[in-house]
Amino acid sequence: MNLYLPDIIKNDFHFNVATYSINRHTHEETLSSIYDNENMHKSRTACFIKKAAIHTGIMEILDYDMPEKESAVVAFQKFNSVLPLLGIDCPFDEETFNVYCCEHTPKDIEASAGQIMPILQSCFEGHQALSYLYPLFHMIMRSCYQQAGKEADTKLLQAAKLLSKEVSSLESLYTQARNYLNDVIIEPSKQSLQLPSSVIAEIYHSYCLYADKQDFHANALSAMELKDTFLSDIYSQSDTHSNTQNWLEYLNHASNLITDNAIGKYPITSFKQFLCIGIRLLLEDELVIKKCKLCNGYFRVKYTSNQEYCTRIYRDTSTTCNEYASRKSYKERLFSHPIHTEFTKSYNRLYARIRRGKLPADTPLMDQLKALHDEYTEKYENTHQKDREAIWKEYIERNKELLKLDSSKN
Repeated sequence: MNLYLPDIIKNDFHFNVATYSINRHTHEETLSSIYDNENMHKSRTACFIKKAAIHTGIMEILDYDMPEKESAVVAFQKFNSVLPLLGIDCPFDEETFNVYCCEHTPKDIEASAGQIMPILQSCFEGHQALSYLYPLFHMIMRSCYQQAGKEADTKLLQAAKLLSKEVSSLESLYTQARNYLNDVIIEPSKQSLQLPSSVIAEIYHSYCLYADKQDFHANALSAMELKDTFLSDIYSQSDTHSNTQNWLEYLNHASNLITDNAIGKYPITSFKQFLCIGIRLLLEDELVIKKCKLCNGYFRVKYTSNQEYCTRIYRDTSTTCNEYASRKSYKERLFSHPIHTEFTKSYNRLYARIRRGKLPADTPLMDQLKALHDEYTEKYENTHQKDREAIWKEYIERNKELLKLDSSKN
């Protein structure tokens, strides 16, 4: 079923709250909602995220790992543009919404649905995890269609108020969550701290309490249990908030274990819930978010990984950033190699003679020069550092003999 057809509001569908699931065995995540079709007396499942790679949803919402996709902020702006089409203000005004319900006709709401559905589709296809909002949008449009010309009932008023509040809070919560991940995962990884991100998060929470700072994760939802003790012995009792060390200094002084939480299915009724659950799962898997040194896109690694490049296809090549960087590094090492440097000079001299017609294009000297280069490169690499100079000098002499053979024939 196409959930984004305008006619969908005419059907007597009742969507349940979206459920976000993580499967630790298959390493997959899903976001879905059960809906009842009262006309057919059947229940079906609408899948918004279906068997995505684990953590894809939270990474897309936070614009990590997906730099080529539309930003979440743009999606939030689109949602804001949809609300007036439903007579909903931000902040919510009950009287204005009631006037809208009393004055609109079924044809009016059908026309609005024709504008709203494509906008919702573009938002949800770019950031599928935002689809938890779909049941709310659908319920309000369907109720408005069915109650055309009447005042909104209590249930419809509550739904419209909730949608207004939820959409108006998206961007501020998104900003807080990005800042939180930056402090807890990205910045510490730049310092090459050998601690799991879950440990860093635990320390960060204790730091926020100690320094009397706002902690998005703790304030938003108690999805992650915090320990009863907050490393109070790190600093002396004489310290005051005014001279509290900054976060990275604090982090350098502490390490601890984070509490373990069960993973399973989560009903998502708010953006706040989704962000906190997603971030918690990222931390529990001890992931680090890094910026690729080649394309500048964000990617995920385990905290023990030294990987500096992502696995996206680089520009118009057919190779990933990781492969491209590896080849580039190899070439740079090769061209700075003393054997290769000498070989390049000799190769260029022979090639110049071929171009001037002093040597035939199929001269065997080219192949002999390459074979000598390969032989002595391997010999050089397999020789102890202190003995390599002798190998290099030997190569130069052998190389000269080949070039003398070239001169004697001419």
